[in-house]
Amino acid sequence: MMGVASDLLLREAGPPGINLFLFFIALGAAVSVTTRKAGLVLSLESAVALAVGPLFAAGIAFRAAPFLHFLAFLAAAAAFAFPALRAGGPWILRCGVRDLIESIVGAAAYSGLGAIRLTLEHFTRTPPTPTGGSRRRRLQAILRGLVMAIPFLLVFGALFMSADRVFARLVTDFLTVDLEELVSHIVLIGVFAWLSSGFLTGVVTGTRVRWPRDAWSLRPSIGMLEAAIPLALVDLLFAGFVVVQLRYLFGGSDLVEVTPGLTYAEYAREGFAQLAIAAALVLPSLLALDWLLRRDRPRDEWVFRTLGGVQIVLLFVIIASALQRVRAYQDAYGLTESRFYGAVFLLWLILMSLWFAVTVLGERRHLFAFPGLASAYALVALLFLLNPDARIARVNLQRTIAITSDTVDVAYLGSLSADAVPTLIRALPTLSSERRCVLAERLLERWDPESSVTWRSWNWSTSRARASVATEAEGLQSIVGAMECD
Repeated sequence: MMGVASDLLLREAGPPGINLFLFFIALGAAVSVTTRKAGLVLSLESAVALAVGPLFAAGIAFRAAPFLHFLAFLAAAAAFAFPALRAGGPWILRCGVRDLIESIVGAAAYSGLGAIRLTLEHFTRTPPTPTGGSRRRRLQAILRGLVMAIPFLLVFGALFMSADRVFARLVTDFLTVDLEELVSHIVLIGVFAWLSSGFLTGVVTGTRVRWPRDAWSLRPSIGMLEAAIPLALVDLLFAGFVVVQLRYLFGGSDLVEVTPGLTYAEYAREGFAQLAIAAALVLPSLLALDWLLRRDRPRDEWVFRTLGGVQIVLLFVIIASALQRVRAYQDAYGLTESRFYGAVFLLWLILMSLWFAVTVLGERRHLFAFPGLASAYALVALLFLLNPDARIARVNLQRTIAITSDTVDVAYLGSLSADAVPTLIRALPTLSSERRCVLAERLLERWDPESSVTWRSWNWSTSRARASVATEAEGLQSIVGAMECD
């Protein structure tokens, strides 16, 4: 049934829409039915996770920004992975980072390979005592009757087709099959039936690997000296970079502009992505060292907390430098999607770093994982509420209008998702005639109300954008017709 549902919902070449929301609803129903048939009782945590998945998937039918779609899908898929770790049992509120990783990896592995386990168990277990014999005999009789009817249908059908051309044409049209399309349906149904049965097998049995009792005693570990050397050297590297950055943080654009060989454009454009990646690597590195560290003496914990705390403090300065570059870039050139999402991620990273310092460095490691997970879901929800593309368009338009409308990059604004369309339409009168023409032409091309959209790709933001363009179509066409757009 999940294979057929996937074929009905996901056979769409266009962008995702309400179809993914309905898919996660169907998967949630499949989990509910399967666990009930298996005699499992889902914990409240698991029930909430299974409700959170479709809730975030609904965002795909609400906003149109591709990156938001990606985040919503990850959030929904992860929410379905969590209950499978312990077969619907409670664990999420008391989870560790290792539990979260194991649940996602385990769900993915079972989705790919769980059907093999299901098949092997089916053929190797002792067959159950037959029940419902009369129903089985009735089904077998029906199948035998259908097989026996085939030669009669072929003979009489051929005779009737020879006797009447109209009947022959109707039968021929009815039996005409597009083999390529049929195969594509079969493949899609088969793939999703395989993935769904594997995932549901994991839900029923649990995806956690049953380690031997002493397996964790065999995990790798390092002493304090081995951990302290990379920590101290990285702290020194961070400190050297921070010393260089302080003059730019406090000097601002004036200092950059007078620095020989360094233009404002170069400073604003370069380095943000590298700084964001470096900042993102700090917490995973510290978590890995904390997990590997063998605390042989009481002072080992103090050394780790001190060196880790210094790195967190320096991380804040590096994040401040990255955010300063975003501000400088925005002031000079406007805002882009990558800069917006990067800045939001860095602000969230500050929050997570503070929580890491309070919990892991404060010897309360067990409290770190679940609030971090909850904050990640809250961040995705906040992004949907903020409507990034509309905000980017509004910031760029306000900035350029304050300077001159001739500087606005209407080609970039026109490439934003449907979320930005109402904002762009309202701003058209404030633009110069040339840029107004380019933007109007782009809006008519991308959001033509006459273009066909299937129900699977229905999206509220896209529907609203097409309606807005349809309402303003006459005015947009007059703008385009008044001059030749470059």
